[in-house]
Amino acid sequence: MSDLKYRERLSSSVDKGLYKAVYNHSLDSGVPLSRILDAAIEQYLREKEIPYTRETPYKQEKR
Repeated sequence: MSDLKYRERLSSSVDKGLYKAVYNHSLDSGVPLSRILDAAIEQYLREKEIPYTRETPYKQEKR
């Protein structure tokens, strides 16, 4: 059973330069990496017009 109630673990590999940039931005901005990844995936789904629903009950950032 998963220890995460509203999240799914995602394991993948990315370009080292992309990782360094997004990781450093996360540290500098205080925005968790998981939130940055959520936003990037959501933007991709919107651009490709792929339907989705958000299931996380926490407050979303204003757009």
